Amino acid sequence: MLHEVTGAGGRVVDSVRTDALGVYFLRSPQRDTTAVYLSSVSFRDIAYFSNPVSYADFTSDTASTLFVYDTSSVGPPLRVVERHVVIRAPEADGSRSALEILLLENPGLRTRIATDTAHPVWQGAIPRGVANLEVGPGDISSASVYRRGDYVALVAAVPPGPANRKRVVFGYIIPKGIRNLIVPVDQPLGRFQVLIEDPAVEMLGGPLSAEGPEFMEDVRFMRFDAIDVPGGADASFRLSGRSMSLRVLLWIILAMSALAMAAVFTVWVRRLPGAAGHASDSNTLAAQIAALDEGFAAKGASPSDVERVPYEQERNLLKTKLTDALARRDIKS
Repeated sequence: MLHEVTGAGGRVVDSVRTDALGVYFLRSPQRDTTAVYLSSVSFRDIAYFSNPVSYADFTSDTASTLFVYDTSSVGPPLRVVERHVVIRAPEADGSRSALEILLLENPGLRTRIATDTAHPVWQGAIPRGVANLEVGPGDISSASVYRRGDYVALVAAVPPGPANRKRVVFGYIIPKGIRNLIVPVDQPLGRFQVLIEDPAVEMLGGPLSAEGPEFMEDVRFMRFDAIDVPGGADASFRLSGRSMSLRVLLWIILAMSALAMAAVFTVWVRRLPGAAGHASDSNTLAAQIAALDEGFAAKGASPSDVERVPYEQERNLLKTKLTDALARRDIKS
């Protein structure tokens, strides 16, 4: 399937079955100079997407090769290439908002799938006693990420290799009264970073090095960092408990480099009535819209209202986010 995604929406502009050798040819009837194009293929009920390309970058063989894989519910554990934890200052009630961003990689040779929620593809420990787990926009559907006690678990399909790394974003609330905070490390981490909006925070133990203050969106965080962290090397902190901010966390997606391991948070701002929703990068949103369109198209020519209404609502929401992301990209360029 060939997908065309613009700020006004997304659509499938061509589709075809491959031949016995996997060869295919797709064509767009008309090219939109504002559009992003990507192709997808469904193999064993799992969709694989090419990298999005703009009109200016589009050539006859830009997305000619798509890689698909056999599936397996067993295999080597997924690697946590990055783990970033951001903890805000206490709110008026003494609780703190926290955000985690993970980058996962499948080191195996097959796409990892889950048989059921009792056997997730991956799970990782989160601090004990936290509440209100909320999944943010990332490379994984929010329906595929859930809480299992003091763990976050994942049941989405994860193809192998660095090119198919998956970003998972979620947040939670650290309740009032927790002063000694332990961020558990139950598995090896490629890079581990903790940012805390608390100038009086003390590091009590663990693998992290204090790197001093870091400012993002005019907010001052204390930064702690480490590379190649072994499993079991928990990080512990003493929080000051002093109320420093009345800001409420607005979930956003960060722009971050997978190789350089840099996490640059684009927006952490005060939430006002009527404020805009989540921000996300245009490539991820384009792929999400394309996947949504593909799934809806598979329902046939006359889907019921029960199927159509949630599809249109989800699509309009993603379309609005993509419009915002494209506008920010144009401003930066």
